Amino acid sequence: MIKGYDLPLGLDEEISQLEELIRKYRAGEVSATELKAHRVPFGVYEQRQADTYMVRIRCAGGFVTPLQLESVSAIAREYGVNQLHITSRQELQIHYVKLDDIVSLIRRLKEIGLSTRGGGGNTVRNIAACDDAGIDPQEVFDVSWYVAALTTRMIAEGDSWNLPRKFKIAFSGSAEDKGYATLSDLGFIAKIKNGIKGFRVYAAGGLGAKSAEGKLLFDFIEAGQVYPIAEALKNVFFKFGNRRNKHAARLRFLWQNLGEEEFKKKFNQEYERIKAEGFRPLDIVEQEQGPGFFSGLPKDKPFDAGGFLLWKTRFVRKQKQEGLFSVLIPIELGFISCVEAAKLGRFLKPFGSDMLRMTRDQNFLIRNIPLDYLGAAYNFLKETIPEASRPALYGKILSCAGAATCQLGICLSRQAAGVLIAELKKSNLDLDKIGDIKINISGCPNSCGHHPAADLGFSGKALRNGDRLYPAYNVFAGAVIGDGKTKLAEHSGEIPAKALALLVKDFLKGYLSKSGQFKDFREYIHGEGKSDLKEIISHYSKAPDFDEDKNYYFDWEADTLFSLAERKAGECSAGFFDLLEMDLNNLKNTQAALAAGAQDEEEKKKSLGELVFYASRALLITRGLDAKSQEEVYTGFLKYFIETGLIDGSFREIITIAQRGDYKEILAKQAQALELAKAVQALYETMDNSFNFSRPSVNISGGIPPEAGKTIISPIIVKDLRGVACPLNFVKTKIELAKLKSGEALEIWLDDGAPIENVPGSVKAEGHRIISQKKIANYWSVVINKK
Repeated sequence: MIKGYDLPLGLDEEISQLEELIRKYRAGEVSATELKAHRVPFGVYEQRQADTYMVRIRCAGGFVTPLQLESVSAIAREYGVNQLHITSRQELQIHYVKLDDIVSLIRRLKEIGLSTRGGGGNTVRNIAACDDAGIDPQEVFDVSWYVAALTTRMIAEGDSWNLPRKFKIAFSGSAEDKGYATLSDLGFIAKIKNGIKGFRVYAAGGLGAKSAEGKLLFDFIEAGQVYPIAEALKNVFFKFGNRRNKHAARLRFLWQNLGEEEFKKKFNQEYERIKAEGFRPLDIVEQEQGPGFFSGLPKDKPFDAGGFLLWKTRFVRKQKQEGLFSVLIPIELGFISCVEAAKLGRFLKPFGSDMLRMTRDQNFLIRNIPLDYLGAAYNFLKETIPEASRPALYGKILSCAGAATCQLGICLSRQAAGVLIAELKKSNLDLDKIGDIKINISGCPNSCGHHPAADLGFSGKALRNGDRLYPAYNVFAGAVIGDGKTKLAEHSGEIPAKALALLVKDFLKGYLSKSGQFKDFREYIHGEGKSDLKEIISHYSKAPDFDEDKNYYFDWEADTLFSLAERKAGECSAGFFDLLEMDLNNLKNTQAALAAGAQDEEEKKKSLGELVFYASRALLITRGLDAKSQEEVYTGFLKYFIETGLIDGSFREIITIAQRGDYKEILAKQAQALELAKAVQALYETMDNSFNFSRPSVNISGGIPPEAGKTIISPIIVKDLRGVACPLNFVKTKIELAKLKSGEALEIWLDDGAPIENVPGSVKAEGHRIISQKKIANYWSVVINKK
């Protein structure tokens, strides 16, 4: 029997710490930032609806027992939740949980052997794997044991919770790479060499706003080296990863910044150190898989023979175990009702515990069903989960949460996917002939919907037609996944959100008209399909003017005009950059046109007017202002940038002139207009990932510096962290720093040994300054100046 993972011994204490922090937050004793620092690594994310949270449950390799699925469904319903969600990393999520219910829910999950720890934040995330591990006739060997054992080891290590950014690991059992090992921070692909089990190893890949294919780290390592390689790579990431810019902090950026040679040098140094010091190999105890004891279960005949045969063709596959079969259950957009999930768990319990995997396409794959029981499975699924008998394509349309619940979202991607499914259901297209394709939709560039790994992918963005914003998508096509051949989907164009379903339907229709000419959809997309796609995009690429069709300026199922103003800048920068870059590019192009000196006086007046306008509008979105008119642009710029001192007050004059629309006077003030553009560009360069701009640091002591170039900074908080082990001492330090303003100081007391060796370095890596570090008796005093 395969188990998912063992729970870490310190989990109860960590849950109690979270509980106490929530109590203090409710009492006004700690800030939302302090609470966030603890809840996100616990897999608890704030949703857009006030006081509601999503809880993400770790399910190693997508494994969950029938009993666990039934129990999770019951727990969710106790807290008023009616649906479970399967994620693209093979986890379960419970949405719309109240803050005051979080801890009791987490404790209930612990009782059934499941944890949310590491479900979010800068942690070792859920370890993914091919969903047919252990049953695939083509696999080299079963990787499930390694997924479970490595998960157990990693989640028991304290430094797994305090990395520069998320760290994702994946396993695949064959060169097909169904687990996306070549698109992970660390990936293992099963291989046997000279009769010895082992893996090809990839590193520094991943999906995100800037996706990258993994790089081959080892052509072959023996299976016993999985843990030291994972630990060494994690340590390199911990020591050298970027902790200052979360948008360039993933492991792939470290590879890029160091270069292949230096990256491998640092990795090998760490790897050799771990081997020299000795390590405990993973506890791998492989057992033969098979069904449980189910004597007496009815061997029902299918309700209708024709429907049963079609269902078998669509969803049933032979396993490598003689006489056993797997069944794919397509779950529309990954959502299944708690009632349906509980019934599925109860149906599968008599067959054994190793009956279920969640797929990376957000579906269920049930396994180990004997031939005589396929009829019973068909009857159950047809009655309980109606979509389980529909064309397989519906289960291959994947979407992230999108802007409806995710604070990072730009577009309502899930709603767009729902509209697409509805359109395909209404169409007369023979969807069974399309084959196994992936249509993936992300609500922003961050790739939670895996659009770069799709046959046909979409990522949400914001576009502007005149002064109006509208929701839109970048279109990607032609991803290839496989050991040694992975290639990300290519950008093919952009379309309004309201055209997504029409585009897909037209493209699939075109493919079906030519399907006899190609072996499958992938051969088509890598042949003439890409040019066909671009031709169809050209018909849908522009949104009509607002007065012509207002619908394009509302996202799917939205009742308000599309806007980015409600997006929280502190949570995500994606989407804002679409608009920032557009106006900053306009600014550059206008500067270039003026510098060329080829314009007549009227053209020059117009260009200078546009220059002042673009300069004034470019950064307004960072302040949550989606200006709809020139007056709003100039008024907002004065309020948020001139009056706050971010832009020098001398530019007020040119803004006032632009407000009056006096282009003749702007021409007379050409030098000031050009300087304004440069000032805005310079300010943009200082912007951090929370949309804050550089300001002078504050000398809080008020004293006179005793030496030239030095400033006395007195700590305003002293925090005793003696007795607090790594990495919690660093986490607590971060929480205290979050309370301070830039330039203020914090004094912490640390134990000798690992705390003083690690915490100051981690603090400096995040950009703060160590003012002093001195030993007092048997502990250390460290004074930190917040950046």
